[in-house]
Amino acid sequence: MHLSHIIQPGEIRSPEKIPDIGIGKPESDFHRLSENDVFFCGDGFHESGFDYAKDAPAKGAAAIVTSPGGAKRIGPISIPVIEAENVRKSYSLAWRRYENDPAKDLRLIAVTGTNGKTSVSSFLYTLLCEAGIPTGLIGTVEYTAGETHLRADYTTPPPEILYPLLRKMKDAGISTVVMEASSHAIAQHRLYGLEFETAVFTNLSRDHLDYHKTWEAYRDVKASLFTHAKNAVIHIGDGQARYMGFSAAGDVYYYGRDPEAEFYVRDPICDGREIRYRLQCGTQSLDVKFPAVGNFHVENSAAAIACALLEGVSPEAVEAAVTKLRTPSGRMEKLDLPTDFSVYIDYAHSPEALEKALISLRPFTHKLTVLFGAGGNRDRGKRPQMGAIAEAVADLVILTGDNPRNEPPEAILDDVEKGMRKENHLRIPDRREAILRALAQAEAGEILLLAGKGHENYAIDQNGKHSFSEKEIIKKALGMI
Repeated sequence: MHLSHIIQPGEIRSPEKIPDIGIGKPESDFHRLSENDVFFCGDGFHESGFDYAKDAPAKGAAAIVTSPGGAKRIGPISIPVIEAENVRKSYSLAWRRYENDPAKDLRLIAVTGTNGKTSVSSFLYTLLCEAGIPTGLIGTVEYTAGETHLRADYTTPPPEILYPLLRKMKDAGISTVVMEASSHAIAQHRLYGLEFETAVFTNLSRDHLDYHKTWEAYRDVKASLFTHAKNAVIHIGDGQARYMGFSAAGDVYYYGRDPEAEFYVRDPICDGREIRYRLQCGTQSLDVKFPAVGNFHVENSAAAIACALLEGVSPEAVEAAVTKLRTPSGRMEKLDLPTDFSVYIDYAHSPEALEKALISLRPFTHKLTVLFGAGGNRDRGKRPQMGAIAEAVADLVILTGDNPRNEPPEAILDDVEKGMRKENHLRIPDRREAILRALAQAEAGEILLLAGKGHENYAIDQNGKHSFSEKEIIKKALGMI
């Protein structure tokens, strides 16, 4: 393969002509560089890229692709240096071409929003598979291609993972891919150049402002996804629904509990065991019923059904497949325990998600306990909001650690407590200890919600990433393993 195969003239500023040299693969991490690789380094990539660029020839790199002005920052070097108009976009396109564009033969469906991406994607994946459509799944919990299930390290993987994964899916006979689209991935152009059959918008609430800085920037990143989709499926009940609709380049379909929606949810019932409603689609209506807890799964399932219908699945097939829906791991997941109290695990780590989870459980218990924390080195502004929400809805709040990273756990809990006015909470920074305390004092009929980590089986602190499974802790404490 030659350099001109992965970089096109219109994408570069200099030199005027792309050198005619043989290459290996595109690479953005210096530590992964191998013989003949093309090293992509520039603003927005690994912060140390320019520091390592001088040593790229010694690692065997064939060329460097960098940001405008990058050649001057790197200085004289023995291999070609190419300045791209946008080095992140070029990196995504390079991987797409390196893998011979597997996406061109796949129908791509993307799901974005602050909350609900994993559930909508999982529900849609089930509906399409049940309808006999070979479908792949790319999301927070796992990457699925046929019988292959891979652990997900990213909600939306970077190009060096995404395109080989799409190639694997195509080679496995997959025809449709459902993927979660995170705001980080969109902002970092991981999906640049991809065109989607359908893009779904679930909702927008405060999250990731440590990265995007402003609410408007966060919103606009999400909205940009809909400029690359033939269909937009949008939750009509969200305050940003019309903004997303106006941003869409293709056809727009709304779903939700408003009669104006093309996919109108009627008479929803959530009784703590299952969800039931009728989905009105023009002159047709579907009976929807599946086991789940969480009022928000009404909208999540409606979004998935709307996409399945747009993909050509018959209403009869959808109605039959809906009974097979199951909530993904760590999404309002009720643990099967030999206790007279109930334990739920949910990924809620934003104010709105925490509030929805608590409100969904509130009617089914006389005592609701929530155990949660907030991630370190992330948006501090949402911490007091989450504290205020927790004490307003729950009877007992246990504040604890949740991936503190490089922040002192006690300082994070101080921020959460700034939003709290009542005395109905405990501070137990060690999450394992907090879980054991919650289990020990739980009473009959109580519901305990562990919020924040969901499917995660690890913890991240100042010592790095290490194993941590809430399910294992609970089962060991109850003598189940």
